[in-house]
Amino acid sequence: MTTTSISTGYYGARGWTTEKRIKNVLRPYLNANVFDEDEDSSVLGGFEPFQGLGAVGAQRLLATLPMRNLADRQNYSPTCEAMLRAAVDNPGRVELVGYAIGPERADERVSIEGLIYYADLHYNVTDFHDETCECDDLWSKLRESLGLTSALDRPDELRKLRPSWNPSNEAWWIWWD
Repeated sequence: MTTTSISTGYYGARGWTTEKRIKNVLRPYLNANVFDEDEDSSVLGGFEPFQGLGAVGAQRLLATLPMRNLADRQNYSPTCEAMLRAAVDNPGRVELVGYAIGPERADERVSIEGLIYYADLHYNVTDFHDETCECDDLWSKLRESLGLTSALDRPDELRKLRPSWNPSNEAWWIWWD
């Protein structure tokens, strides 16, 4: 039987997110309701959601996250590395959403749940995916053009929205539960 010791987490030695200062990388993207402006701690809490992570933050995470975290995925999504590379390779067009788990839990990590894509808004995607829906065509295009071929299945949600952090721009919400 394999056990995980107190000092070892799933993706590295417990506390790696603090050692690598992951909270400082994510700080500009953390949801306002979980971040106190006066806080100077670099320790992630048990669950800290983030949004709007673009090319700069994604590049910093690519250079910092352990390989096991980069190879991880949110359920059937592309790998964390593929999602980060999509943001790096498409500045201003791709932003990421997800959450970080701090050292108090054994599953300490950064998880990318989905992305916001600010292009190709001409596709017709319907709520009930009837015969006029072009969601399969859109997903096929995104999978190839953004390098998301490591996805194990299509996204759970694919729809237009105006992100709360960027409400003047319409985009595609692409999310895996």
